[in-house]
Amino acid sequence: MSRTLSGRVGGTFAGYDVRLETEGTQVRGRLGGASQGADVVLEFALRQVSGRIGGKYGGFDVVGALEPDRIQVRLGGASLGKSLSLERTGDDFKGRFGGVRDGKDVHFRLGQGMLEGRIGSASVGKDVRLEGDAPPELAALMAVVTYKLLEDKESSSDGGQTFT
Repeated sequence: MSRTLSGRVGGTFAGYDVRLETEGTQVRGRLGGASQGADVVLEFALRQVSGRIGGKYGGFDVVGALEPDRIQVRLGGASLGKSLSLERTGDDFKGRFGGVRDGKDVHFRLGQGMLEGRIGSASVGKDVRLEGDAPPELAALMAVVTYKLLEDKESSSDGGQTFT
């Protein structure tokens, strides 16, 4: 049975669309648009997730634990990547993406087939609104993956500084 996840991370002009489909243990689709963004190829099974966002060059790996009440995933490699740690309590996912100094707080709320929330602070961050029948932990992971794509795009277009 195929499940879907769609929506937006970020605003109308500074955000990316999310269009994903799950079939069995595979997640495939696109984050962003036709010219900017990345393809998604992930495998999730036995509470683990692994795969690639984007191409061989200009993309990043996704590896870690994806459980209904806990997400512990590495986005990117050991030196340049960032860790994602989220805990689910009831309808809330809360945690951190990145380190203590350069990381962002993450807070999502589930409700009637929808995941909404924010990555970062009120002044420096992105809103999230995703909907579909994909597992909530997958929706939370893909929101942060999309945020990382936006963060990477912004840092490469401004000479290395990140304004998210």
